[in-house]
Amino acid sequence: MLADAPMKLSQHALDALCQELIDAAEFMGDEQILCVADALHETLRRRKQLRCKIHQRVEERLCSGRGAAFPF
Repeated sequence: MLADAPMKLSQHALDALCQELIDAAEFMGDEQILCVADALHETLRRRKQLRCKIHQRVEERLCSGRGAAFPF
């Protein structure tokens, strides 16, 4: 596993976390719930950007002017 790769929760831990968030949401206002959702969305957006940058760098290094390394 890569050192920078995020740790993955087990399905049991994920289910428990989801239930904990749902339980907490009962005591949160709409704006607070949206804030949590926005934070999670931002995390996904940053990960996607990072993956895209890494993909571009790898492709640039592999291609070196010889065409696309990942033509699909």
